[in-house]
Amino acid sequence: MDTELLRTFIEVSKTRHFGRAAENLYLTQSAVSFRIRQLEQQLGVSLFARHRNNIRLTASGERLLPYADAILHTLGRAKQDVALSPGFSQQLAIGAPPVFWELDFNEWLGHVYGLVPGLAVRLETASREHLCRQLLERSLDLALLSEPTKIDEIALHPIGELVFELVSRDAEVTHEKLAQMPHIHLDWGTSFEPQPTRMQSLQKTPVLHSSSAGMALQFLLGNGGAAFLPRRMVSPYLEQGRLHPVKETQPLTRPLYVAYLENSERRELIDSILSLSLGWREDELRTAPL
Repeated sequence: MDTELLRTFIEVSKTRHFGRAAENLYLTQSAVSFRIRQLEQQLGVSLFARHRNNIRLTASGERLLPYADAILHTLGRAKQDVALSPGFSQQLAIGAPPVFWELDFNEWLGHVYGLVPGLAVRLETASREHLCRQLLERSLDLALLSEPTKIDEIALHPIGELVFELVSRDAEVTHEKLAQMPHIHLDWGTSFEPQPTRMQSLQKTPVLHSSSAGMALQFLLGNGGAAFLPRRMVSPYLEQGRLHPVKETQPLTRPLYVAYLENSERRELIDSILSLSLGWREDELRTAPL
């Protein structure tokens, strides 16, 4: 049986609304309805009683719910455990969008690895939407996110705010000059955009639009222009004088979260991980209050 059908069934049973379930699963409402019809056809029963502005589980749906939860839980854990070699006690899967792994989480990962003897760590790279689905399917234990999710089962632990600095190769950039310079845009997510009233000079078509901070940095170093880039990444170049902060501009920030399932059976290990520091300098990361 397709586990995506079961995941969709669980989400609709929780929200009692096809539209909200579609939003939480990052699907269209028609896709959710199609999946539910597929599952009902496979089982030969109706799972939901559909009335105007009211969707409720049928008796068959109520009986399926605990089995669907158990199947997804067991499959997610099996995907991790079957791959373990002798000598390893458990595997921890951590996911993040591609740009995160460019920012050097090595010290943090080293501390994670040292928490439990025989721990195997698996790193995944995916979009925020896919990471949330993997958390729900229990094929992922933790995810690093910069945008919150509306899924109730997923808890978010803030670990700080990543600082972005507007930088250029030119040490004497004025606002007038900035308006004439090429703009390099780092795509960090839909909610991270320079405010038009503050950064009108950058509200133009970028010469480079990239989801890779490393590529954006190298393009800036090689071709000039201006870009908001993570201070964590550009600090060495600022110290060397190869890049300069644009004067009279304020840094921008993005929140950093560790996401995990509230009812994860690895909650004790997760709580230990949440207490770890990223090992970044205070000027590279604004620490979130606990």
